[in-house]
Amino acid sequence: MNHNRNRLPFVRRAAAATFCTCALLACGKANEATKGVDETNTAIALRAAVSKDSVLKDSVARARQDSINRILPGYVVDSILPVEEQLRRFRATIGGETMSALLHGSPSRDALVQRFMRALVAGDSAELRAMLVSPREFADLVYPESPNIKPPYQQDPALVWRTIQNPSESGFIRLVRRAGGVPAKLKSYACDATPVRQGENTLWSNCRLTLVGEQGDKSTHRFFGSIVERGGQFKFMSYKNEF
Repeated sequence: MNHNRNRLPFVRRAAAATFCTCALLACGKANEATKGVDETNTAIALRAAVSKDSVLKDSVARARQDSINRILPGYVVDSILPVEEQLRRFRATIGGETMSALLHGSPSRDALVQRFMRALVAGDSAELRAMLVSPREFADLVYPESPNIKPPYQQDPALVWRTIQNPSESGFIRLVRRAGGVPAKLKSYACDATPVRQGENTLWSNCRLTLVGEQGDKSTHRFFGSIVERGGQFKFMSYKNEF
């Protein structure tokens, strides 16, 4: 009996150890099960995030490509609005009085280029801007005579104006910063030999000016976009340039 009593504590300890081992195993399995659920939930969340990010990227890519497509020659606007209504809305947006002639232009192409050089050397931003076709002049005089108003082009006038205005504005800033106030004289200039005629408007493109610096050095640059003439008045369509 003493023997048995002496053995009981060991049996109890063994039983307790066995119980603890089982408990640990059970806890381990429970933890593994919980971990598995957590990992599954994490994987699901990650897939959802990736899917959402992919959808966003696809949406951005489609919007970017649509913007690119809209400025390509031959793009046809898919709109339920007739071009007359698009033009009416564009005019209402930009405001201003109806224009029947180009204002503050120059009487000849040569006079416009010489005027440009004087303003550039003087760093006169206001005078440089005065030589540009205004939004209202574009809406009333340029766009209605352009191919963009008819099929197969037929583009929204607001969109066409943005494709002109955006590079013009950035070009103007770079023009003033890099060439404004720099002493130079106009030696000569040349544009494409054959102008483009659009109704009452005539446009000269790819004009390049050859300048002579103070040290007699010569350089040729493209400072502006097309020159448009209407009714004996000449203005720049934009300041899109090589800078």
